[in-house]
Amino acid sequence: MSAMRRAIFRLVFSLISLLTFLCSTLVAAAPLSAALDHASAIGLSTQFLQEQHGRLKLPDAIAAYQAGKFLPGTSPVLSFGIGAKPVWIHFAVDNPTATAQPRRLSIETAWLDQVEVYFQRQGRTTATYRVGDKQAYTQRPVASRYFVFDQAFEAGVTDVFLRVETPDPMVVPISLLSLEASRIRQMQQELSYGVVYGFLLALMAYNAILFISLRGSQYLLYAVYLGMFVLMNVAYTGHGFAWLWPISVNWQQWSNPVLMFLFGASGLLFASRFLDLQVYFPRVRKVVIGFCATFGILLGAATLSGSQTVALLASFSFAFLFSGLMLFLGVISVRAGQKPAKYFLIAALAAMLGAMLTTLSTWGFIPHNTWTFRAVEIGMLIDATLLALALAYQLRMGQEERILAERLAQQDPLTGLNNRRAFYDKTSPLWSQAIRHGHHSAVMLLDLDLFKQINDAHGHAHGDEVLKALANILKQSIRQGDILARWGGEEFIVFLPETSQDEATALAERLRTAIAGMRVPYATGKTAVTASFGVAQKRSGHSTLDALIASADECLYQSKQQGRDRVTASLTGHPARMPEGFFSEGRQDTLPQTREGL
Repeated sequence: MSAMRRAIFRLVFSLISLLTFLCSTLVAAAPLSAALDHASAIGLSTQFLQEQHGRLKLPDAIAAYQAGKFLPGTSPVLSFGIGAKPVWIHFAVDNPTATAQPRRLSIETAWLDQVEVYFQRQGRTTATYRVGDKQAYTQRPVASRYFVFDQAFEAGVTDVFLRVETPDPMVVPISLLSLEASRIRQMQQELSYGVVYGFLLALMAYNAILFISLRGSQYLLYAVYLGMFVLMNVAYTGHGFAWLWPISVNWQQWSNPVLMFLFGASGLLFASRFLDLQVYFPRVRKVVIGFCATFGILLGAATLSGSQTVALLASFSFAFLFSGLMLFLGVISVRAGQKPAKYFLIAALAAMLGAMLTTLSTWGFIPHNTWTFRAVEIGMLIDATLLALALAYQLRMGQEERILAERLAQQDPLTGLNNRRAFYDKTSPLWSQAIRHGHHSAVMLLDLDLFKQINDAHGHAHGDEVLKALANILKQSIRQGDILARWGGEEFIVFLPETSQDEATALAERLRTAIAGMRVPYATGKTAVTASFGVAQKRSGHSTLDALIASADECLYQSKQQGRDRVTASLTGHPARMPEGFFSEGRQDTLPQTREGL
């Protein structure tokens, strides 16, 4: 009983398979209506035959078709791969009306070497066209980056035979449209390409400007990378032949493999520089260079020998491996802790997916349509945007590092105050202004008394805490426009613009009192310190800032000599001791109002 069931099942399955084959054959053989627009590729309505034993002429192809040797198209876009043998394609067009129907036949591939088109009615050839990349662009019957033919289909059935030959990927998307529908479709396509090219060219120009202004080689390499993609894209879309080299037939034959290689090589050079492979992964960098050199030699040998098929296989293989290598570089750089590499990794993934889809569709491994054919452009737009963000992030990080380095170069690491270099940088314009306009200026020098004894008694770590506590008091007590710096060791300096001798001396006395009241804790107690001050006002004898600082230093020396913990000011360019009782309670009202918080 089970054997009978299996036999019945096999019989039913065979009948279904036969019916399916017959239906597909009938559908493939059904003529296309000349009264309708066929915007989608018509591969399923075609039959094809690949030449096996030499070139077939039109009568031979017609005889083979009538003998049933043509196979039905199995996909909307016929695809036969790289280096495929020449193929004959047939389809029929039926005009059910009494008047001729003008239609535009388009083969929407830009890299076919030879295309022959024959229109047959009632056993005679009514029109013949021979075009292809081996002819100058100006010889095409219709000015288009694709292979386009205008034909008025008379009433009844017209048989169309096409012969296609090329060492490039043989992809044959055929459409049949009215002239107006074809014009609108072409306009939409060119508009989309304009957006892609405009965006990429703007990024390229922006990074070229960054290179000129910043001299960063990564910007130049990124601009070259984008430029190579644009050139590669215009080559395989046909824009290059239409716009840039319309009579350079030989270059048109080799532009695709050469520009594909140059695009990949420029991308790897950019990645090597952007990811600092020479620093982080020197061995990987050598592998990348060897990879490019190997395929470059292979492509060069194929070019010199005239083997276009080998050149195309090499360039497509290089492009495929290039995407994976870019992804690998992104992964190892992210694992190495490079922050901009995260952008690079996502960008490489998008570019790899786009290139993979376009390559596979061009080779015929996946269906060829607008999305798969232009996936490389979509991936490149994402790639270019993310890499631009990565470069911007890298630029911002570099600027922040430079600012930090400049700040550290002008900052005392212990107290956070200005160092001598920063002091001179910041006081130079203030001093020039004071000299030019005759404004008051003063300098105050202070030195902690007996600081060595603190270090000897409690250690240098505690001494550092004392210096930081002193720095905090000074920062809280000066105006925003005053310039405070650590002069060296336990010595500090303050430049006081728009400040008279009396104001500077009053500030020094208040600071001396605050320091004397300061207590810095340590393990078993607290440290009390005092400071000595020297104050000098700009006079006619002070031709330079250093001369004014020297006067303040002389006053500081006098304070030390006279017992420390005191303020000495210079009234006439020479040291002078402030009178006793000048800062008693009865004289507090004389403190300048500009010293808020003192």
